[in-house]
Order: sequence, then C-alpha cells, then structure tokens
Amino acid sequence: MKLVVANDIGNSETKMIVNDTLIKQPSVVKRLLSKPNVMETNVEKNIANLLDELIVHVTSNAIKRSGLYFIGKRANMTADKVENMNIKLGNKSKHDIPVLMTLSMLAARSVQLAYQENQELPPSISVDVSMTTAIPASEYSADQARYLEGRFTSNDHVVIVYVGETPVTVTLHFQTVKVTQEGIPALYALLESENEILKNYNEHYKKQAVPKDFANKRILHVDIGDGTTEYIYTVGMNPVTDVCSGEKRGVGHATEEATQLLKEEVGGFLNLNRQQFMDIFRDPSHHLHDLAVRFMQEARYSQAQRILEDIQEKYSDIAGNVDVIAVYGGGSIQFKEELYEELLDFANTVHCEVLWIPEKYAVDMNVNGLHVINQKILFKQHT
Repeated sequence: MKLVVANDIGNSETKMIVNDTLIKQPSVVKRLLSKPNVMETNVEKNIANLLDELIVHVTSNAIKRSGLYFIGKRANMTADKVENMNIKLGNKSKHDIPVLMTLSMLAARSVQLAYQENQELPPSISVDVSMTTAIPASEYSADQARYLEGRFTSNDHVVIVYVGETPVTVTLHFQTVKVTQEGIPALYALLESENEILKNYNEHYKKQAVPKDFANKRILHVDIGDGTTEYIYTVGMNPVTDVCSGEKRGVGHATEEATQLLKEEVGGFLNLNRQQFMDIFRDPSHHLHDLAVRFMQEARYSQAQRILEDIQEKYSDIAGNVDVIAVYGGGSIQFKEELYEELLDFANTVHCEVLWIPEKYAVDMNVNGLHVINQKILFKQHT
C-alpha cells in the first residue's frame, strides 16, 4: 500500500490529508498498562469508528518508549494521565506526541483502506509513505527539519491497531519526508483556493480580486495556532526566512488561562486539559458552557493584544514593505472579535490591506497547502 500524506501536526489537533481524504484527531495520547475490554464485535462498525476509538501498540525507535496507547478522541474521554503538547516549551520536532499521532493515525487509516478494498481484515499490512509536514518558524532550522525527517525515515515503525479484539500489524516505511516552516504552505492553499476565500477582503475593499492576484504580493502571514503564532513574510512565492519568526501566542495559551479560571470557579473539583475545556466551550448544552465562554472571552483579550503588538513590530522590522497582512489559523476564528477591527485600523494607518481568511478555510490552510505542495511539486508522480 502507498500513501501520500499532508500532515499538519498541530498542538491542539493533528490534521492529515491521506491520499485525498482529510482526517483529524485531538493531539492527545494516553499510555496504557493493559488493553481494555472491547464490547463491540461488529467489524464494520469498528472499522467505521476506528479513528474515534483508536487503541494502538507502537514500536518505534523514534519515540522514547514503545507501548500501548489510547490516541486522540479515545484518549480525550478521560482526564487522568492524558498527555498533550506543552505549548510553553514548544520543541515540536523533538516531542514524541507528533510522532505517536502520525504513526497511529496513518496505521489506522491503512487498516480502513485495506478493509474497504478486501472486505476483510488482513493480519498485517506493509505501507510505503511519502509525507510533508511543518514545524513552527520559531523552531525551524535546516538542522531541526532534517532531525524530524530522520525520526520518520531512519527506521521502519510497527503499529498494532486493535479493531475490536482483532490486532492488525501495520509496518510503516517512510520513503520520503519533507519538513517545512508552518505558514508557508498556506500561501499555496490561498492561490489554489476558490474565490470565496476572498469574500471578506473583496467586500471590505470593494474589489473583485481572485486568489491568483496574490501570487506576486508582499504578504505578512499571521498564522494563529494553539501554541504559537507564526509570522511568515513572503515576497511572491518565496519566504524571506531571516524575517520569519514565531511567538508563543495562541488559542492554547488563552485556553489554559481560561481553564484555570474555570477550575477555580468550581473550587478546584475539575480535572481538565485544553482540549476538554474546548469541548465544553463548543457545547451549549453543557452545564459549564456559559462559564467557559465568559472565561475564554477574558483570556482571549490579552492574547489578542499581544498578537496585535507582534504584527505592528514585525511590520516595522520589514520597513513597511508589506502589501497585505493575511490572517488565518484556528486562532483567527477565536480572536476575530478582539483583533479584526483594531488590525484594520492599523493597516489603514500604514496603507496596507488585511486579508482575514473566512472561518470555512482558516483552520485547514496549512494542511491544504501541504496537500497542494504534494500534488503540484513533490509527489506529482504519486497523485
């Protein structure tokens, strides 16, 4: 089996386009001492729900300790001993969670594809993988990129995926892995997108622009994520790497602050991680939803102000050679109320424009851009 993969290893969520299918999981894992009992025996149901109920045993030299894990949504069902990315420390290229998420999700998707093809579970699958991914500009260097590439390519990885009670052994062989800076793929996503991505921009500036119009612009990209906000400067299709940077700002930092406020409000009788707080925040029926919304609004304001100051400083550092400030990422949705109008005022003052990517496209800009890079540049022969 051959897979071509665009892999956005986010602090909050891991998003992949595997061949042409988008899959997502919260970036959380839980180490297990023993395999739990499984009640569902219907193979088709277990295959359909495999990513949501993911139990794997991972053996790999790329991680500190091989072992048995709940992955993603299944890990997030409990608060006890769940591991997620430490957004204060960063260092994504050396952390085990991005590797565990990648190996587990690809192995599970391979099992689903094998079952769809043959309508039965094979005892084992061998998979050749060609993959692109990205790390924050604040961490990026050629050496760090090569290090992460080598974690995947230096050895094969064995993942036992449990489909109900049935184990399927998946051997993953990474033929090619390319690591770039977060933010750069989004430019490719923009240029290949439909015109609707410019809806806010065209309405505000009374234009009829199309995505290809941005191919030769000088763009300051503001990619607001969970643990970092990336400030990527591109001239045409080329990043100017010495002025690209990232700061530890984002939804995750606001969420951690809001989570702490919620814990204090209920007397400390609550054990939550960031992802579980966001589940409450998004669920209007949850009895703590209103509190979560209020505390998140308080925490978002301070993060948004820091991001605005970063943009102003970065604009100054680039000596004003900016045509467009493009804002996207999950944080662009969360922070729009606090940031959008103030950013428009700043852009108007310095005579540049704001391209605020609509919510429909904002979250998946990097994974879609990596997919474009796979199709148009790196792995054309595979797609």
